[in-house]
Amino acid sequence: MAAGRALQPTLAELYRGWPLFSSGLSLDDMMPRALEWAAQVTQASHACLMLLDDEQQTLMVRATAGPCPGALAAARFKLGEGLAAWTAQNGQPMRVPDGQDVPAYLAEAFAPAHLAAAVCVPLHAQGHVLGVMNLIRLAQGAPFGEPALWFAVMLADRLGIAVHHARLSMQLASREQFVTRILESVPSSLVVIDRSLRVVSVNRNFLDKARREAATTLGRKIEVIFPHVLVETMHLDHKVRDIFRTGQPLEGGKVTYRAPGLPTRIYYYRLMPLKTGDVADHVMLLMDDITEREQLGEEARQAERHLASVVDCANDLVVSLDAQGRIVSWNPAAERVSGLRLDEVKHRYLASLCAAEHQPTMAEMLSGLAGGKQVRSIEINLLTVDRQEVPIAWNCSPMLDSNAHVVGIVAVGRDLRERRQLEAQLFQSAKMASLGVMAGGIAHELRNPLGIISASAQLLLERPHDLELLSQCGQKIHTATRRASSIIENLLKFARPQHEQVREVDLHAVLEETILLLAHQMALQKVALVKALQPGLPWASGNAALLQQVFANLILNACAAMPDGGTLTLTTRSAESGLAEISFRDTGLGIPSENLPKIFDPFFTTMPVGQGVGLGLSISYSIIQQHQGTIEASSQPGHGSTFTVRLPVTPQGNGASQRNPNAAPTHG
Repeated sequence: MAAGRALQPTLAELYRGWPLFSSGLSLDDMMPRALEWAAQVTQASHACLMLLDDEQQTLMVRATAGPCPGALAAARFKLGEGLAAWTAQNGQPMRVPDGQDVPAYLAEAFAPAHLAAAVCVPLHAQGHVLGVMNLIRLAQGAPFGEPALWFAVMLADRLGIAVHHARLSMQLASREQFVTRILESVPSSLVVIDRSLRVVSVNRNFLDKARREAATTLGRKIEVIFPHVLVETMHLDHKVRDIFRTGQPLEGGKVTYRAPGLPTRIYYYRLMPLKTGDVADHVMLLMDDITEREQLGEEARQAERHLASVVDCANDLVVSLDAQGRIVSWNPAAERVSGLRLDEVKHRYLASLCAAEHQPTMAEMLSGLAGGKQVRSIEINLLTVDRQEVPIAWNCSPMLDSNAHVVGIVAVGRDLRERRQLEAQLFQSAKMASLGVMAGGIAHELRNPLGIISASAQLLLERPHDLELLSQCGQKIHTATRRASSIIENLLKFARPQHEQVREVDLHAVLEETILLLAHQMALQKVALVKALQPGLPWASGNAALLQQVFANLILNACAAMPDGGTLTLTTRSAESGLAEISFRDTGLGIPSENLPKIFDPFFTTMPVGQGVGLGLSISYSIIQQHQGTIEASSQPGHGSTFTVRLPVTPQGNGASQRNPNAAPTHG
């Protein structure tokens, strides 16, 4: 009965202070008040609340009431150190003295601490120890009784629940903040709609783009938030209801939307159900602003159409290939030239459409491009649908990705047939122009042997029985006839169009024939010829008639540069890299430095009107290029000019003439 009377005040105090836990105070405000209440009810000198850290290894003081004894002055206690740490570790309340099952080392350590009594009770929640509540009486106080222990246990349980709830609230708030940060950082506009078609949540992106405030948005119907015409166009209300009914997401599509005072934007929207179990509670509307992407896409499409139009309208062949040299695209010009459609050549190797002898060259060039090599332009014949060969000048370039890897090749080809025809006409025109210059000299050259023949014939008629005279006149007639025939033959060679194929050419023989044609012209212009020809000069690979045209043009130009006479030095020698070098050096007026870079340009001339059209050197340059050679000019005004031609020699290089190259030509 005495024990029951002892419990009554404690129980009454417990009921009296219980509203503290429903007062709405924060945990930090509630804990000190609860401890003060506990110290008052149990007549404790000191009360403190310790909570375990996240690692569950250390107790930390969170709240106190009353003066703190020296034994509890520390802010942290490791498990196993002291009464509170033992209580937290074992999850059992402890009362000292008079407590049961108190380890002896703790009882011994308690005495010197100048404490009369202590109660340590664990804070439990969800089967876990969260901390310890301590009640202390100093040395002059009496031990705690059973009612104090019972009160402390009840209060500790309630504090444990409060701490647990506070931690859950903090975790929930932290997660809500985390989710909010995610939603606010999402670049899409997000709207959450409930079953009554009211907006219950939006993110900052939507508010900014719609120029709305959360207070005037949340809780409003969707037809208030979105323009009526947009809701009608999207059928938004029907789609949201269908999702609530089916629970299935919906890919909406593109929609154009303009908020008041803002330019029109294009969005791509989707509707997704937010479920609790299998039931959709809400529908989330996601709207991605794709305005810039659509604009860029349209610009890209316009650029693609423009590029396709350029390629389709080009007169040149434009062919795109993959990295292995297979055809991907084939423009109309390629179809016109080859007679083959894209569907007939797609995925075929470009090299397979070339002339048989050129296929290895094309394959090697494309392979080099794919490997990152730089390739110069090259002439390769293309086969048409009827197996005819078309000369094409190809320029190829690699297509690179962002990592500088070759992902394809672009080949641009130019049909050379018309150009070749024009070049042939120009060559022939230049020849005829040169013939006009040669005409007077050739007429004189022919008149000499004809005069000899005529005189010899007259002598024979007058003295037909003179055998010695007959022999002499016959020899002279034969010699003069051969000379006239040689002049006429060389003239015909020079004048008629040439169609002969490339073959080995004796450069000295071509030079001698050219000199023979122009000997009288040089004599008339008082031009002395000096020859320094290398014996045994290797033969070149080329067209003798075209090379004769080049040499004749260079000699005539030299004569024109020496109107008062001079010296033309003709030199041949073997140069490095398998080349034969022929130079023409005159002592004429020279070429001004500003004109030197332009002398090989078509129609460039410094001659008076009617004395030249400026095609001679241009055609000569083209002919030497066709022979895979070079032609260069150097000059010093007032001291003459030098033109140097370099031609590749034949692989054998032993076809040189054995005659004396420096012998003067025979003039009869």
